[in-house]
Amino acid sequence: MAWLKTIADGLTALRLAISVALALLGPLVGSQDLNAAAALVLVAWTTDLFDGPLARKSGRAGQNWLGRSDLLIDMVLSVALLVYMGSVGLVYFWLGLAYVALWGVVIWRYGRLTKPLGAAFQGPIYVWFGLSLLARRLLTGRLMVLWVAGNVVATWGRLTRRDMPRFLRGLRDLIGNPRGAAPESERR
Repeated sequence: MAWLKTIADGLTALRLAISVALALLGPLVGSQDLNAAAALVLVAWTTDLFDGPLARKSGRAGQNWLGRSDLLIDMVLSVALLVYMGSVGLVYFWLGLAYVALWGVVIWRYGRLTKPLGAAFQGPIYVWFGLSLLARRLLTGRLMVLWVAGNVVATWGRLTRRDMPRFLRGLRDLIGNPRGAAPESERR
C-alpha cells in the first residue's frame, strides 16, 4: 500500500499549490469572487483531512519532506488566505502584517512551531474569513460552517479525548515553558 503514501504526498503538495493560487487570487481577481477563495480553502482543508490518515495507512515508515512539513504547509495556507483577505479589503494589510509578525515573535520565543501554536495562529484567520463570507450571505460561508461542523461530529471522540487535551496542554506549556525543554504535550 505504498501508493497511499504517494497520494498523501500529492494531497499535501496540492495544499501548497492551493496556497499559491489563493495568494494570487486577490491581486488578479479582486473581491468579485470570494466564492472561489472559499472553494480553494475548502479543498485545502479536505486535503489536510485525508493526507495524514492515508500516509499512516500506507505502512511506510518515516516521513519525507512533505510529511515533515505538513504543519508548515498548513501555516502557509493560512498566511496565503490572510494575503488574499488583505488584497481584497477584508482585513487591513498592516493589521495582517502585524498579526504575522506578532506570531513570528511568539514562535521564535517558543523556539519551535508546534501543533497548538499552529492551530492558535490559523484559527482567527479562518474564523474572520468565514464570518466575512457569512456577513455577505454567501453560500460558501454556510458550506464552511457545515464542513467544520461535519468534521467535528465525525471526529468527536478523537477531538475530545486526544486533540483538545493536547491543544490545551500545548498552550499551557507555551505559557509556562517558553524556550525550555520539550513540552509535555510533545512527550506523549
